[in-house]
Amino acid sequence: MTNYFQVFDLAPRVAIDVADLQARYEQIIILCHPDKYAGAPAFEQRAAAKRAADVNQAYEVLAHTVARAGHLLALRGVDIQSLERQPASPDFLFEQMTLREEVQMLNTLTDAEAVALSERITTAYDDAKNKFAYYFDADDLAAASSAWVELHYQHKLTDELSRAKRQVS
Repeated sequence: MTNYFQVFDLAPRVAIDVADLQARYEQIIILCHPDKYAGAPAFEQRAAAKRAADVNQAYEVLAHTVARAGHLLALRGVDIQSLERQPASPDFLFEQMTLREEVQMLNTLTDAEAVALSERITTAYDDAKNKFAYYFDADDLAAASSAWVELHYQHKLTDELSRAKRQVS
């Protein structure tokens, strides 16, 4: 498995400086962009295209909190595909269902209620990130894996909230 952190010479950590990642990405992609190899032999063009694709993939994973957390787990041998199918606790799922229902009703909420809902969802997402980081940094992969499942759900909920806000605007 490719360690995407190594592509950008970054320490494998939950929290990274995304602006630094962006700067490193831009520096690397300039060097390997396929357009630079337009006049080169076909094998060099293919190699450049492959390298650029690999750099793009690494960037996409590391720039996204949930994907980065999943990559960290995968680097430690956790099967992310089976983890994605792992159910969360019933209480957590009930809370997610309740929040999703509120998000679906966003257009009927007062401004204050919508702000409060948004804050609850943002806080829950941040708490899930912190929970994952705590367990991962403590090298408790079982607890970090469970926290990642919750983080995955929380991220989907923040996406739904963003879509609902765009529809209301």
